[in-house]
Amino acid sequence: MQVRQHKLNSKGFTLIELLIVIIIIGILAAIAFVAYNGTQNKAHEAAAQSSLSEAQSKLAEYNSDNGNYPATQAAFDSWLTSSSGGDNTTLAGTLTTANGYTYTPNDGSGNSCDDSTTQCSAYSLTANASIWSGSSNITVTN
Repeated sequence: MQVRQHKLNSKGFTLIELLIVIIIIGILAAIAFVAYNGTQNKAHEAAAQSSLSEAQSKLAEYNSDNGNYPATQAAFDSWLTSSSGGDNTTLAGTLTTANGYTYTPNDGSGNSCDDSTTQCSAYSLTANASIWSGSSNITVTN
């Protein structure tokens, strides 16, 4: 009498092998996610710096046209959107408090101004770090 032996022929992956592959894929995905977020934050920061630089240029143009800086963000926005002024509706839409930007005019000594009794001869323009999930704001002044 001959006993037949069945040899188990393994043609698949074991559960342990599959788990190891899943863990490796998870680690690679986590690394890619962190790298993507860092790159995205740097891009937002660069965009904020670019907007501030463009606004600085437009504020110099405003000062050249009017002999002073705008007394309010609204005055600057009106000039920016005017075809006879800054003619830049995109920048006006970007430089809003809701978007994390703050425009603060002053008399050159840090005091408030209104352009009727006190000329606005200086300003501070700030991009809030929350725009790019950063730790410090970017501020430009004249």
